Amino acid sequence: MAQDFTKVSPAVWRSKRFLALDDAGKVLYLYSLTCEHQNSTGCFRLPDAYASADLEWTVEKYRQYRDGLVSADLLAVDVENSMIYVCRWFKHCPPTNTNHAKGIAKQIGRIESDTLRERVETEFAAADAERVQRESINRRFAGGQR
Repeated sequence: MAQDFTKVSPAVWRSKRFLALDDAGKVLYLYSLTCEHQNSTGCFRLPDAYASADLEWTVEKYRQYRDGLVSADLLAVDVENSMIYVCRWFKHCPPTNTNHAKGIAKQIGRIESDTLRERVETEFAAADAERVQRESINRRFAGGQR
């Protein structure tokens, strides 16, 4: 399920991991952040042939650069299930409210890869706890303004 809007932080251009990539690696990372296959969990099914077709690369080239992003800790991959996870997704695309968080949690439950689902759950839990804390502070602040 593609989204019409995904946050891509300008901080990507200061990221040591990102800046260490060559041009093709950067293109693949930005593709992973913005492709039509991604969703609000940052973890999605992406068969090699789909990515290769989208990028107009050979499958071998795609795999080479995908593996480079894994080595740079920018992507996590479950080859068996053809799934990728954009590492630290929730740092820049956190849940924005309770209903959004519920929708993300539901999607996380459908992730086929146990390994990736566990990582996504961990990162999502931290981001959602921050959201709950912010909402609590905002409610207290708003209550004090009356």
